[in-house]
Amino acid sequence: MTAIGFSRILLPVDFSIHGEAAAAYAAWFAQVSNGTVHLVHVIANPADPLYEPQEVAYWVMVEHAQTKAAAMLERAATQSLPANCAHECLVLQGDPADKLIEAAKRIQPDVIVMATHGRSALAHLMMGSVVEKIVRHAPCPVFVTRRAPE
Repeated sequence: MTAIGFSRILLPVDFSIHGEAAAAYAAWFAQVSNGTVHLVHVIANPADPLYEPQEVAYWVMVEHAQTKAAAMLERAATQSLPANCAHECLVLQGDPADKLIEAAKRIQPDVIVMATHGRSALAHLMMGSVVEKIVRHAPCPVFVTRRAPE
């Protein structure tokens, strides 16, 4: 961490509306400290409709998801960060919480900025919370934004 702020900001991106507020905070942190936002997306399931798997044969689905996610992540950076904000994009595959912790150890951010989805207690119990796991295991502070109002 620099004397005036966060120079490396890790921003997990899941392409949901909940991440818009987190991206705004990450951009602000970066602008205040002349830092870099590291946008990271984790592909948990390459057959997820988000990646439009119906466009390709099943044997290239993983590669297609990777390519599609990289393009979507760059588009998200362009749309949510100011033009003068330095950024880097990274797409990983696997368990989101585990891969984000690995990314944090590799990138060594000064802060992780992420949004909570605000799931119901039952959904949280069944699926766990990526945010909760990150808060518990991150090697740096985690700034969590509340879910977007409905």
